[in-house]
Amino acid sequence: MKTKFYIFIFLFFIGFLPAFSQTQAEMNQTALNDYKVVDQKLNKIYQELIKNLPPKEKALLIKAQKNWIAFRDSDCEFAISAYEGGSIQPLIKYTCLTEATQKRIEELENYLKEN
Repeated sequence: MKTKFYIFIFLFFIGFLPAFSQTQAEMNQTALNDYKVVDQKLNKIYQELIKNLPPKEKALLIKAQKNWIAFRDSDCEFAISAYEGGSIQPLIKYTCLTEATQKRIEELENYLKEN
């Protein structure tokens, strides 16, 4: 009886395994899509914040944002350098970009609350 149960469970999971597996290309595409979502959110919050700032602070935020983008991109380039030429490199890159962008969103949201 127990053996039949274990066989059933094994076959059940084997039957659903393809539904949960992804190719590297699919994982890379998912990571890219996730990044696009947070990048749009960042741009929306940035635009909302910048329209509420006086000219001097607006100029400082623009400069800070440009510097942050350069840092984020450079930092993620460093993070993926160990995977040069590997199929996982896009996954690592877009995951890095997504995580850094999400942190920046939190920072800008805090600035938005203060203004």
